[in-house]
This record gives sequence, C-alpha cells and structure tokens, in this order.
Amino acid sequence: MEPPYRVYIDESGDHTYRKLTDLSRIYLGLTALVIKKTSYNPSISDSLEALKKRFLTYDPDDPPILVRSAIVNHKSAFWVLREPEVRHRWDAAILEFFRNLPAQIFTVVIDKKEHIDHYPADTWDAYSYSLAVLLDRIRGWLDLHGATADIMPESRGQREDNQLLAAYVELRTTGSYYADAEKYRRIFPTERLLFRRKEHNVAGLQLADLLAMEQKLLTIGNCGRPMPRPIGSFGQALNNAVAGKVNQYGRYLLV
Repeated sequence: MEPPYRVYIDESGDHTYRKLTDLSRIYLGLTALVIKKTSYNPSISDSLEALKKRFLTYDPDDPPILVRSAIVNHKSAFWVLREPEVRHRWDAAILEFFRNLPAQIFTVVIDKKEHIDHYPADTWDAYSYSLAVLLDRIRGWLDLHGATADIMPESRGQREDNQLLAAYVELRTTGSYYADAEKYRRIFPTERLLFRRKEHNVAGLQLADLLAMEQKLLTIGNCGRPMPRPIGSFGQALNNAVAGKVNQYGRYLLV
C-alpha cells in the first residue's frame, strides 16, 4: 500500500566542515514539508504553476523553477520582480499560498563548528546526522496519526545522494540513538529515497527551498546563537505565514 504522506526535504548551507571560522558556513539546516498526497495532487502543484503563470514568462516546456537565490536576485524568469509594484503583488501572492498550504513543517539545524569542537574524534556527517534527527521527529508525528510516508529529497549530485541514501538505509537497518530500525521501517516503508532535481519542477521541493533559509535563521535566532545575517522583512513575513504549520517539536538546533 502506498504511503499516504510525502516528505519533501531541502537544505540551507552545506554538509562540509571547511572554513568554519566563517559564520555563514557554520550552520546546516534541513527543512521538511510533510504533505498528504490527496491534498498535494493536483491541487498544490497546479496552484503553484498557476501562480507562476500570473507573474512570470511561462514556457510549459521549460517552466520557471522557484529557487530562493534566483528570486532574491531577480534572475532568469524573475527579472520582472525588479519592478516594485510587481514584486509587492508577487510577495503577497506567495505569502497567501503558504498561509493556505496544508503541511506540517520541520527544521533541524546543526552547528557544525560546535559539533566538531565537542566530538573531534567521531564527528558525524552533518547531513546524515541532521537527517536522522529530522526523520525521527517526523516519524513521531506520523506515528501519532497512524500514518506512513515516503521521502523526496532534492538531489545534490551522485556522491552526495549516495551518502544520503546510505544514511537512510542505515536508519532502516540498524536504527539510531532516537529510535530502533523497526520504527523507521514501519513509518517509512519505502526502501529508496525519491531523489528529484530542480529541473523536475516538483512543487513540494520548491516550497521547501523557499522556506529552508528563513526557518534556519529563525531556529538559530530563537536559540540565542549568532546569526549569519538578520532575517529580512520578507523572511519574517514568510515565517509568520507558516508559523501555525510548524510542528511543536519541529524546530531543533543540534550540536
């Protein structure tokens, strides 16, 4: 039986332990949207494409992909947002979209510098460690609702995808500090991760991309840690728009 929920995961930051004197490189954040498939298909994906068509030059054979960096810098199809009036209407529309989004949102952030300083002999891969904690928190919510899910992360390249898949297989085989393997297998019955790239135009991954940085910054700030940069006005509005959808155990800082 196909799992009724899907987990869409995107990251903000990278998993390496290089240049950790740079505050912008210390934190890796993973943000997940947990969405019921009957709510997602076709409503969410069709509505997101309709929003793009309202504001952007739209080629159905090469549709614009929502990528936070391209939107912020008004690149590619998002050049139209250089016009303040258009940008104001776009911001209002995307915020309304998130306010109406039927999703549970989870974010895990790891302070890589503190982690490697505390555990230099057995530092864990930052992405794999964060994934184990993220999936355990999602597992708890799904278990509470008697539900299961499959998992769709954004592809980051063959090497990175293989590392992430190995971490997922290990969770389902040996478990983790947080839960035994049987619990992971029961809630996440699919043996493989459903990797998709940006060009696949997956609505859930695009929405996770827009949220990941802002949820990461909010998590860092709420824990009283130095932030790489302040949250901007739109980021604050976006975090406010989804505040009621963030699970009560859904925001966590790791060391």
